[in-house]
Amino acid sequence: MLINNRGLYKQGYRNRKRGRKPHRLYLSLLYGLLTLLCGLIPTVVMADINLAPESLPQVYETVPSNLSLQSASRFIVLDDFNRGQMESPDGTTWRIKAPEIGALDLSLEKEDSRSERRGRSLKAKFHLMAGERVSWRRLFQRIDVSQAEYLVFRYRLESDKPFGGKIIVSMTDGNYKRASYEIASERVEVSKAWKDVILPLKYFEGIDFDQFFSLRFSIQAEKSELSGSLRLDEIAFFGQEDLEFECRRDNLKGFPEKSYDETARQKLLRETDSRRLLEKIARDTWKYFENARDKETHLIVDHLRVGEISLAADYTSPTNIAMDLLAVLTAREMGFISKDGARKTTRNILETLKQLKRYKGFFYNFYHTRNLLVTRSYVSTVDNGWLATALVVVRQAYGEEIHEIATSILDSISFDKLLDSENKQLVIGLEVPEKDFGKYHYGMLISEARATSLYAIGKGDIPRDHWWFLFRTPPQSWTWQNQKPKGEVVSYDEADVFEGYYEYNGKKFVPSWGGSLFEFLMPTLVLKTRELAPKSFGLNNRIVAEIHRDYALIEKKYPVWGISPAATSDGRRWRYEEYGIKGLAVKGYPDKGILTPHVSFLALDVLPEDAIINIQNFLKFPIYGEYGFYDSLDAKRNQVNPQYLALDQGMILAALCNYLRGGVIQEYFHQDPVGKAAEDLLMKERFFGQ
Repeated sequence: MLINNRGLYKQGYRNRKRGRKPHRLYLSLLYGLLTLLCGLIPTVVMADINLAPESLPQVYETVPSNLSLQSASRFIVLDDFNRGQMESPDGTTWRIKAPEIGALDLSLEKEDSRSERRGRSLKAKFHLMAGERVSWRRLFQRIDVSQAEYLVFRYRLESDKPFGGKIIVSMTDGNYKRASYEIASERVEVSKAWKDVILPLKYFEGIDFDQFFSLRFSIQAEKSELSGSLRLDEIAFFGQEDLEFECRRDNLKGFPEKSYDETARQKLLRETDSRRLLEKIARDTWKYFENARDKETHLIVDHLRVGEISLAADYTSPTNIAMDLLAVLTAREMGFISKDGARKTTRNILETLKQLKRYKGFFYNFYHTRNLLVTRSYVSTVDNGWLATALVVVRQAYGEEIHEIATSILDSISFDKLLDSENKQLVIGLEVPEKDFGKYHYGMLISEARATSLYAIGKGDIPRDHWWFLFRTPPQSWTWQNQKPKGEVVSYDEADVFEGYYEYNGKKFVPSWGGSLFEFLMPTLVLKTRELAPKSFGLNNRIVAEIHRDYALIEKKYPVWGISPAATSDGRRWRYEEYGIKGLAVKGYPDKGILTPHVSFLALDVLPEDAIINIQNFLKFPIYGEYGFYDSLDAKRNQVNPQYLALDQGMILAALCNYLRGGVIQEYFHQDPVGKAAEDLLMKERFFGQ
């Protein structure tokens, strides 16, 4: 791939031959003067420090030449050019910054500095007049390299004569501060062999390496014309083992000191009082929300993992923030923190929320927890719904100040923008800029999104008849569903509703899309379905929980039950996948023997005795750490993933708060005008002819 126009380069060269200075030099000087006068170029810190090679580490020798630097934890690779494209996966590219035309060409070459058999490098071909400078730059997503020690790269310089100039390496941070380091001509070697450059980051004084933003290379001619080509490869930051993790951990208030808390697990196994057992688990689980938040922005991170390969996320989501708000309230209700401490933490979270970039009032689905940048331009309906319901809860739970901030955020969100007018269902979400609106919907009543529907109805964003356009089961004519539903058409609020149901081992139930217990039970964190809907949702939740229990323990012979979306890992990689029981689903998620503890805590609302027994059985496995239960157990391989997810930790805490403190989170939601306005919809319905 070639950047710049080779024809323009040739024209510039011909101008030199005729003894005329090309017009681009005047333009470049004029641009530099104007930007300096306007203050557009930040202060540049120049350093010409003599390197001491004997004091620098052996960098590239730490990785075998047949392996990519990407495989080594001591590197954060900026570019090794092996993708064969100038543009990176995040959409950024190496661009020529000066001059606009002429003296510089960039191209990718099939030559790698570490391996003869694979890879590529960047070739910068230059022809400069005396005193002239050319530059090329790439932007980054304000990445965190705060624990790195060196910027490293490899170069090979080709020229017909000794190099009579200097190479300048410049960095810019997210605050647009810039620092540069000059490699003088006497330290630049013309050679057919690749050379290493190792630059201590202390040379770039004033840069905030928590948000590294851009890297620029420049070639400066000095007293005479300068021509040749400079090849670059393996550009990276280098430091301690697990460098990326250490950079992220540095932003957090805390991190577990040990992988497994065997002492705590054994004490819990010996605990005979179920309430004390659950309160101890709640206190440990709360430690995640005490520690796994950014020290500056107060946002909770998506996940942590301990063990041989530790991980710390640097992003969050609206649902994570919702679970954090409920977790802080739980800590207050259970006496883990003071009322003032809870109010302060909640206010800090809400103040950060006000700073986040949004789309038509809606929050994007992922934000960087340190620099608050949007990491994906997608708006999720259910994620915004969970944040909205959590804000309803906290505005009832705290005083006037919190109520005002929460209400101002809620007032800026209107779910009518996510309602498809053709079928009166909410869309799954939308990409920004908008495309494919209405392609996918939350069409099933039994899903984690039904709390969003009730909230949006109660607030008045969408009409009440939306509730009756949600499928109890798909119509009988939809032959692709897992079983043909039974049922009859019933009229509610002048709307005809097919009250369909499935059967499993003789038990009637209304299905979810995937058959995970999470879909059935997560809304009970805020909705009093057991009390208000005993003939519909309350009954259905209990029946499905019983089927989940018996399916796992009796049919599959698993040691515990709890099939729902969860995190699993395979070495350095991890993934979040959906699991379910196909017999309980319209379509069905797979059952791969992955069992997650958080489901047992959700089930406290419907099967408390069985749920507590299941929690105790989970404790028979090494699945407990400083911050409570890890996310999953692979029953087929007898393997634990030692990872915490903010989503699942939050569900555990909120469910425990409801169980141990008389449904207090549910009460806060239902005492709000939004909750009151929609709760009659829960009360009207009866499933499968009850």
